[in-house]
Order: sequence, then C-alpha cells, then structure tokens
Amino acid sequence: MLATLFFATLSAVDTVGRLQEIPLGVIDDEGYRQSGALRSTLESVTSDSGGKLFNLSLLQDAAEADALLESKDIDGYIFIGDPASTAGHSDPTSVAGIGIPMLVVGEDGLNQTIIRSVLDGFLQTGNAAGAVLAGDAAGLSAPPSLLAPVSYTKEISLSGNRSTDKATYFYALLAMVCLYGGFQGMTTVTLLQANLSPLGARRTMSPAGRFKLALYDLLGGITVHFVCLLIVLAYIVFVLGADFGSKFMLVLLTCFAGSLLGVSFGAAVSVTSKLKEQAKVAILICVTMICCFLSGLMTSGISYTVMRNAPAVAWLNPAARIADAFYCLYYYDNFDRFFLNIGIVFVMAAVLFTVTAVFIRRQRYESI
Repeated sequence: MLATLFFATLSAVDTVGRLQEIPLGVIDDEGYRQSGALRSTLESVTSDSGGKLFNLSLLQDAAEADALLESKDIDGYIFIGDPASTAGHSDPTSVAGIGIPMLVVGEDGLNQTIIRSVLDGFLQTGNAAGAVLAGDAAGLSAPPSLLAPVSYTKEISLSGNRSTDKATYFYALLAMVCLYGGFQGMTTVTLLQANLSPLGARRTMSPAGRFKLALYDLLGGITVHFVCLLIVLAYIVFVLGADFGSKFMLVLLTCFAGSLLGVSFGAAVSVTSKLKEQAKVAILICVTMICCFLSGLMTSGISYTVMRNAPAVAWLNPAARIADAFYCLYYYDNFDRFFLNIGIVFVMAAVLFTVTAVFIRRQRYESI
C-alpha cells in the first residue's frame, strides 16, 4: 500500500519544475523576415529536457499581439525595432544590419525572464559577430549559423537508463521492507526461547542441538521474508512500472542480502534483550525508521547530505547501503560501489547472526 501511495504522489515528480514550451508571439513583418539569425535562434533553442523552448505564434501587428498578451495566451511578444528610432535604448546597435529585437511583456515572471535571457544572449553574440565583420569591405552579413546557439556539452547516462527522481524513494522503501524482516527474526527467536513461548519450552527439552534449531528456523524465516520481498518487488516493477534497470539478477541479490540483514537484526534484538515483546517491537520500528529516514525514504537527497557531513553514519546505516546498492545498479556502469555496499550488508548480517548464535547457545534455564 505504501508503494501504491508513492506511485500516486510521485507520478509527476520527474516533470515538476521542468520547463514547458513558452508561448511567445512574434510580429511577422518585413524586419522579422529579414532577420534569419533571430528566426533561426527562436526556432532552434531547446530546453533542458530536449524539447523546443518556445511555442512561436506569428502575429500580424501590435494590436493582435497586445490582445493575446492581455488574455495571457502568450507570455510576451517580440518585434523588430528600427535602430533609428531607438535612440534612448541602452544599446541601439542592430544585429547584422537588422533592427533590434524588442520584447514586450505584460508582467514579470520566470517565462518572461527566460525570453529576456535568450534575447540578451542573441544580442551579445550578434554584437560580437558585428565587431568581427566591421572591417569587411564587402559588407557581408553574419550568417545565421554564427548567431545560432551552440552547445558543447551533452548530458548522458553511464548506464543508459534515464534519470528519475522517484526511483530513490522506491529504493528506500525496499530497504525498509528488508529491515522489517526483523519482525520475522524476532518471532523466530521468540519461538526458540523457553521463557517466552510454550513452543520454545517444548523445543528446548528436545534432544536437537539449540544451534541447529536456531539455524534452521532462521533459514526458514529468511526464506519466508525473501518471498514476501519478491512479491513487493514484483508489484512495484510489473504493476506500478518502476524501473530498476536491466541488471535484475543483481537486484535479486540485493533483496536477498537485505532480507538476510533484516532477519538477523530482529533475531539479535530479541535474543540479547530481556525486555517485553512490545519494547522489542518498539526498538525494531524506531531503529528501522531512523535508518530509512537517513536513506531518503521521507526526504530526497538526505542520504547525500549525511554522506557528506557524517560519512561514518552513512556507511553504518544498513538502509542506506541497501538503497545505494539499488542506486548503483541503475545509474553506474561498473560494479565497484555496488559490491562494496553488498559486502557491508553481508558483513553486518554475519555479525548479527554470530551474536544471535552466541547468546542462544549460552541460554540456560533452571526449570521449564
């Protein structure tokens, strides 16, 4: 149910804040038709998502443009001003012999600022080109390609997977499910202790070794929890459509390691404490939720903040290591950090299982 709520509330998280096409009007007069560089720039400039930045509307005159601006059908409009009539302009230099692009807006806002920035960049580039061609005796105009925006960088994904912000929440959610295997581990150990359950009392009197009983029961608990975890994973991937990348066998390995750690954590809490069952449950929930909070379950990016300011806490946080293992499989093109995370998880699980085995073998009862 929590995964479903995540899907419902985070379905638009990858598109929130991304720029939509900005409605921009242009008065289609002779000045604009002669400005091939400006026309090429407005038509070719793109947003960060790769789509066109402007939704251009060619308008007949200023009256039509003002009407659309007043009705907010456009965020602004551009017309080509005559250099001779812009004596009061801060920089009345035409671009390549064409009048200055003038912007008219009805209000201040993000879209208006973006339009202004694009025009400022166009004018700066045009002025630079004009300075280069100032000594040209033939009077050549700057070609449109010289004024067109050029990008020298390209955003790529190392793994080939598209960038998504909501995936980290699902990774942290699966880490929480892994640690909630502690309830399975606690139940398993409770049913082995004579002072906590009638079944534990009967099993304590059996000739079977306590270490073997604990090992078999914990293996059974891990199997049950791992199957439940796979059901959650299948629902998230095949029903909700969350993308975990193409390295699915390593995703299963991460789930198994997390399940192993969760069950061993619950077993260790149960066997080392003489508190009542309710207190042990409270410990499991509190520790799990603190670890999951620091791994990014509630707030995106907090795991990076913890890693930067308190790296020891980050590396010792089991939920963060499990979530980071999923993250590495999705975004990285090598497995160095992934296997480091998995190794830490297995070491934690081994330590907790060792603690559980030592305490179980030392338990003795005066009477049952």
